Amino acid sequence: MHEQRMRYNTDALEERVVRALERVPEVTIPAEFAARVAAQVPVRRTVSVTTSHYGLMAMRTSMAVLVIALVGVAMHATGRGMFGVAMEWVLCAELIALAVWMSGVRELFVHEA
Repeated sequence: MHEQRMRYNTDALEERVVRALERVPEVTIPAEFAARVAAQVPVRRTVSVTTSHYGLMAMRTSMAVLVIALVGVAMHATGRGMFGVAMEWVLCAELIALAVWMSGVRELFVHEA
C-alpha cells in the first residue's frame, strides 16, 4: 500500500514537472525597449584608416630576390645538369607570375565583392 502511494506521488510529480516544462511562457516586450537600448549605446567615432602597402612592398622585394636568385642560378648552372635548368624554369615561372599579378591582370580573374 505504501509502495503504491509512493508510485502515485512520483507519477503525479512527474506529470506536474512535464506540464511545467511544456508550458510556453508569454513574452512581452515593452513598446519603447529598442529606443531605450539604442540610447544606451555609446556613440561611435569615425576611424580614419591609412592604407598600408605591405603587400606591394613584399611583392617588389620578392621580385628583386627572384631576379638575384635567377642570375645566381644561371651563372652556376651552366653545364651542371637538369637540376640547374629546372631551378631556372621554376624561378622564371615565379617571376612571371608575380609580374602578371602586379600588372593588374588578376582583376580579370579575381572578383571582389
